[in-house]
Order: sequence, then C-alpha cells, then structure tokens
Amino acid sequence: MPEIPPILDHRVTFDPTADFEAFLQDVPAKWVIYLLGDEQDRPLQLLCVKNLRASLRRRLGSDEQIGPSRRVNYREVVRNIHFRRVDSGFEADWLYCEIARELFPRTYQGMIGFRPAWFVHVNPATAFPRYIKTTDLSRPGEYIGPLEDKHAAARLIELAQDLFDLCRYYNILVEAPNGKACAYKEMGKCPAPCDGSISIQQYHRLIEWSLRTLVDPADAIRTHRVRMQQAAVELRFETAAKIKAYVEQLSQLGKGAFRHARRLADFQFVSLQHGPRQGNAKLFLITPGTIQHIACVIDDSTRTSELLGCILRASSQQPGGSLDAIGTERVGIVSHHLFIAKQKHGVFLRLEDVTEPSLARSLSELGKRPVEPESEAEGVLKELQSL
Repeated sequence: MPEIPPILDHRVTFDPTADFEAFLQDVPAKWVIYLLGDEQDRPLQLLCVKNLRASLRRRLGSDEQIGPSRRVNYREVVRNIHFRRVDSGFEADWLYCEIARELFPRTYQGMIGFRPAWFVHVNPATAFPRYIKTTDLSRPGEYIGPLEDKHAAARLIELAQDLFDLCRYYNILVEAPNGKACAYKEMGKCPAPCDGSISIQQYHRLIEWSLRTLVDPADAIRTHRVRMQQAAVELRFETAAKIKAYVEQLSQLGKGAFRHARRLADFQFVSLQHGPRQGNAKLFLITPGTIQHIACVIDDSTRTSELLGCILRASSQQPGGSLDAIGTERVGIVSHHLFIAKQKHGVFLRLEDVTEPSLARSLSELGKRPVEPESEAEGVLKELQSL
C-alpha cells in the first residue's frame, strides 16, 4: 500500500455518525488537491477541485456515481481526507502529477492526460547526425525546444533543412561517401555528403552551425542583412532579393511556435504565480527535470534583492545530467504552461534574465492578471480513483 505523500500536508478524519455540517466547517472552501482514504488510509480517489467543502458535501453527503451503472456510497468507506492548498493552475498541475505518480505509479500517466513536451533532437557526435522530433529526453545529444506541438517540431526540422541545405534522405546519407545523390543536389539545395561532394566531417560542421543558429539566430540575421544591404548598394538586386528571402526564413526562429526553443540545458526559468490572496505571489525555480517552490508568499513590499539571493542559492544546488521519465514529465508540465494564453498562467522569466528590476516588473505584471475566481460549486479539475 503506498504511503500518503507528505505533499498532502493537511488531514481531517470523517465520522459518518458525527455532525456533518460541523465536519464541513473544518475544511476550507478553497482550491485544493485532496485524497479520499479508507480506514486503513488506502487511496480511494485523488481529485483537484476549486472548492473542497463543496466537493466533500457532494461526495460524503450522498451516493456518488462512479460509472454509468455503478454507484459507491463514500460515507461507508471514506474515513480520512488528506489535502493540499494550491493557488494557481501551474502549481495544481505540478503537484497533482507528483502525488498521482506516488499513489498510482502503474496507471497515473494514462489517467491524468499527461502532455509531453516536444523537442528536436540531434547528436552531432554520431557518424551520420540528423534532426528528429521527439518527446524522449533521455538520449545523448542536443535537444532544441520546447516546441508547441509535434507539428511545430516537424516544421522546425524542415526549416533547418531549407536554411542549411541539410540532407533530407537519411537512408542515402548513411551510404556516404558511396551513396547516389538525390535531386536536391541538382537543385543546389544539398552539398551531397552522401556521394562525397563534401566530407562527412564538413557535414558535421554544417550540423553544428545549424544547431547554434536555431537556438540563437540573431548573429546570422545581422550578418545576412549587412550582405543584403551591400548587394543593394552594388545594384545586385536579384542577389539582394534572395538574401532577403533567406533572412525572412531565419526570422521565423524564436517566434510563434518556436518562441521558447533553446537547448535543453537552458530550460531554466523563474516563475511567479498567484498566491493565496490578491496581490501576493509564489516563486518557483524551474530547471531541466525539476520544479522547486522556493518562496511562499511575496508581494510588492518584498525586497527584490532578497528574492534574487534566494533564486541564486537555489539554482546553484540543482543537479545536472540526463533526464529520466519523471524529469521529462516535469518539463512537459512547464512547457504546457509556457504555451497557454498569458492571462491564464503566471509570469515566466528565463533564469539568465533574472535581475532585481526584472523581478519587480514581473511582480507588477502578475498583479495585473486576473486571479482564479472563487467557486461556490465543486469545480472538479482532475480526478483519479482506485475504486
């Protein structure tokens, strides 16, 4: 039997023979993650709801239907309720996944609708490197992301192939230098390492150049704009037009579905999320595979120098190395919140951009965003059950 996760830091007991209304007054009418347990504290149901009091009234005050033809009387089996207050969608998603993993290790993934993060992977150290889209972050090599979805990952690969004339047919590339070049060589869109037109070592350098540019295209854009202007000054208008088209392709990087694309090692953020009351916030540190709540309640009166020191101390203690399945899940949760509408999540700052002024601006920006409204109804957001 799994132990109750310490994340669920509050507990109340339920006695079906006692005054039910008095029992309800001992639980908050607030947003929580909570677990129903039986007399031996075996997990029965894990939920995330906007109003714990309303949820318990519904489940313990009457029969609750589990399926179309099966009903369970919770009053007969529930004796313990463990819960944890949460104050934002980000905090709720993160903690719900952590708790569900401990309580239902074999089944939780398929039941919580986990959404993995999409990345583009390449390993320049392999004999024949290539870009592939993936949600597996455990292999050696470089990862670029997160990307909005698998279609964005595919588009980024196509863009890399067009910008840097990379090989499109891996089955031919692996025959280098004895392969037969495809039509892209004839069109001048591939340097043809497959047939030895360039060496595989030169192709490796091309891959490394493309990797640097995909995560930071600014230098390449500046360089080609200078070339475009020079061509125009020299009245080479056709050349200038071609360079302009190339710059427009480069300018797609870092925008839209690619706006958060960086190396996985740079997946480092500080996030400010709404706190339990209007005007205050919670501070989270995010690194590859980890999410850490490092400050409970902060507001406009909090000294940003103290926050910055807290962030720097916490970030210096984060582990490195490749990600396991749990770390990959956490990356997926953060990625989901990076791509949803701004008004529905907190503020995310890249760790490298965190300064006292940026923290002050972020606190101010968060204060202008709407807080999740209180709910008089149960407001079920997530639900897992063992019954």
